[in-house]
Amino acid sequence: MNRNILFAIVFLILIAPVAAYVFQFGIGFWEKPEEWSDLGGYIGGVYAPILTLLTLSVLFVQIYLQMVQHRQHLVSLQETQLTEYLGELNNELDKEVDDGLTLRHYLIGTYNTLNSIALKDIDLTVVNELNQAHHKLYSMWSGVMACLAYIKTCSNIKSLESTHYPIQKNKVIAYMGPQVCSSLDKHSYAMQLLLKELTDAETIQNIEYEFWRDKSQS
Repeated sequence: MNRNILFAIVFLILIAPVAAYVFQFGIGFWEKPEEWSDLGGYIGGVYAPILTLLTLSVLFVQIYLQMVQHRQHLVSLQETQLTEYLGELNNELDKEVDDGLTLRHYLIGTYNTLNSIALKDIDLTVVNELNQAHHKLYSMWSGVMACLAYIKTCSNIKSLESTHYPIQKNKVIAYMGPQVCSSLDKHSYAMQLLLKELTDAETIQNIEYEFWRDKSQS
């Protein structure tokens, strides 16, 4: 709401009781003390609840603004952490795994065309060897997903909705490229299959694979 409009509303609320009293009883200097006492009682009785409500309104607005600022601060921290994860991932993906073949291209070649059915039949030995040689892929991408999940939660808080999440998601795609993002999601899924086998777990961890889903390959 415009600040001038807000001030105008508050002014009208404060002036209305006086205006009503003047309209009803007129204005002037009264001779009897009882008449002044009646005016004081009227003003006290009317303005006490009005000022109480205004004070509560100001406190509510302050608490609301503090919540917004606190959320902004937390989201800002996650955005900074997200950028650091992406930088580490890009450095790792630029490493050569073979003569002229970067990890980025190897990852795309390994995962990009696979859907969820094909992934369940993937050779987990290959996945394990890839993780042993380049453990940052899984750990850093898990960090990226955790940051995005937190930002998404903050962006969808009722009455505090924001566009932080889609902006940061687009930043990830811009940094990494859609094929790399999809392949990293699939590598993360393959790692869940590997962990399930190593720990004899009955099910894998339920994770939302944002970028894989976007390519409609699940």
